[in-house]
Amino acid sequence: MRAGVDVGFADVELSKALRQSHAGVWMTVEDGVAARDAAASGLDPKTVLQLGAGGELPFEDHQFDVVLLAASLFAQSRQRLDMLVREVHRILQGGGCLFFTVDEVAKDGIGWTQRAIYELLRDGFDVVELKRPPWWRFGTAGRTLTVCARRKNWRNRGIPIVGAALPVSSAMLSPRERSK
Repeated sequence: MRAGVDVGFADVELSKALRQSHAGVWMTVEDGVAARDAAASGLDPKTVLQLGAGGELPFEDHQFDVVLLAASLFAQSRQRLDMLVREVHRILQGGGCLFFTVDEVAKDGIGWTQRAIYELLRDGFDVVELKRPPWWRFGTAGRTLTVCARRKNWRNRGIPIVGAALPVSSAMLSPRERSK
């Protein structure tokens, strides 16, 4: 049976549409008590849960095939967003997909670049597709990037292999330097 979850949309009609179009179990997670209560009033209350304070998702490991994240979640602190991406990775099955749409960087510097998206997802996801809507050429206002990323095994690429104090050349040329 397929399973999916939408996170942070605070839109009962969207959640209903996703449930009707998805042949399987669909859950909704809202960021805050008021949003959760509002969504639960229009949906089955057993399928609407609340996001943890640090971005924790209230599910067991490897439960879902699809996770959709609302754009509003990407306006949070980078630390909380990193935690949320790790949580999405944890609850997705192998090969499961993460989808989201974010505002592209505009002249004011607010928004996301393609590079920033790849940096956010690089440890646990392969970006399968990154698309702009067809009207993006006609100005900077309202430009968005829609992302489809597939879960892969987690690999911390940001951690230096050799170490911050030891240059690569020293590590390669002098094995004794590594033991100091």
